Amino acid sequence: MTVGHVYVVRTTLSRPPKDKLTICICAAELLFFWINTEARPHGIGQLQLEADDHVALSHNCYLDCSRVTTFLPLELRAAQHRGSISPVLAGRIVQFLIDEPPKTLSPRFLKLAKENLSTLI
Repeated sequence: MTVGHVYVVRTTLSRPPKDKLTICICAAELLFFWINTEARPHGIGQLQLEADDHVALSHNCYLDCSRVTTFLPLELRAAQHRGSISPVLAGRIVQFLIDEPPKTLSPRFLKLAKENLSTLI
């Protein structure tokens, strides 16, 4: 796994299990932000993405920065790599985390995400 890269992970964290688009925010700890079709109802930390922000996106969607997720080793081994996000998108995510730090994201994870994604700008 590589920071700033998009992966499709078949996860059992959803019921029923399904493929989730994710962005790796910390390779050392295998931490990810999920990409969702719709903004989460709580409205916290939802960065709108456009379909042309990355080749893996087929429609407008939302990066859920309200929490980080990790996956089972089996799920990560089977993950499908979809390439790196652009420096422009990395910059948008970092700026979003600076301007609107999600109150549900721990300071440690917020710092990790900003520092790691900043290396791509």
